[in-house]
Amino acid sequence: MRTKAKTVIVLFIPLLVLALLALFAITSGTKFISPFAIFKGELSTVDYIIITKIRIPRILISILCGALLGGTGAVFQGFFRNPLADSGIIGISSGATFGAVVSGLIPLGTFALVSQISLFAFSGALLSAFFVYLISKIFRERSSVTLLLSGTAIGTFFSAVTSIIILSHEKDLHSYFAWTCGSFNAKGWNELLVFVIPSCVALVMLELSAKHLDVLVCGEQSAKAFGLNYNFVRNWILIAGSLASACAVCEGGIISFVGLIAPHIVRKLYGPKHKVLIFESMIYGAGLMLASDTLARTVIAPSEIPVGIITSLIGVPFFLFALVKMNGGKK
Repeated sequence: MRTKAKTVIVLFIPLLVLALLALFAITSGTKFISPFAIFKGELSTVDYIIITKIRIPRILISILCGALLGGTGAVFQGFFRNPLADSGIIGISSGATFGAVVSGLIPLGTFALVSQISLFAFSGALLSAFFVYLISKIFRERSSVTLLLSGTAIGTFFSAVTSIIILSHEKDLHSYFAWTCGSFNAKGWNELLVFVIPSCVALVMLELSAKHLDVLVCGEQSAKAFGLNYNFVRNWILIAGSLASACAVCEGGIISFVGLIAPHIVRKLYGPKHKVLIFESMIYGAGLMLASDTLARTVIAPSEIPVGIITSLIGVPFFLFALVKMNGGKK
């Protein structure tokens, strides 16, 4: 009983750290706001507006985006059985960006609860995911290397086409160019309300993938022998990952490496069981994203660094370390 309680405490400590990071983010920025003034309710009108209209929705959006990317990374790494897989590295984020930019050229309005940009980003992410899976399936014998290379190629292709569209429609899509660097600047409650429902659906779908991924660890053929409906699991994971990636891209643009870093850290701390791995990857991804965004908007305040640049600066050496370690393990 004591061991179980200790396990619960260890699992939920990251949530406490995330809450403290959120408090720090609320107080930090171009204008410092004392946490004591917040707790005592002694905020000026300006400070109250800054907190409620600007910082809180931005913090919530960054937390959701980080959770989506962290959870997607954990699921894709388990599904492809490749520690380098995430939505950015295997090209899904680029596909979602392509779809979102294309939506700017087609004035169709909104679709039910999902905005046009979200629908097109989802379609682009799903298309990219399909191509990556198809190539990895064809070259199954070297799927680990092929996945990385094919994902990079497909992501580069979608990025190139996206750049061509933006440059050829510079006046109409100028704002998209900065968006491709990754940023939560000027995000408010309206964006969050559109974003929160599909995000929560994606997070639930990712977490529900855990029991299937635990079976897939032993390989596709063995999983089928245990009675796993592989085609259903494949479609479920691709849809969940594409929806999660689309939501993250719609709100923050291209933000790389969060889905790579968070699962690696969690796997070292908590082990490979996917029920814990996916949940904690969401929490660690949210914390990493929130910390990166807070740094992005404070380090050169009042100017701002795109958060995608911060995560890339952190993620590139981490990626190289993981790649070297993986290759060393093969030797």
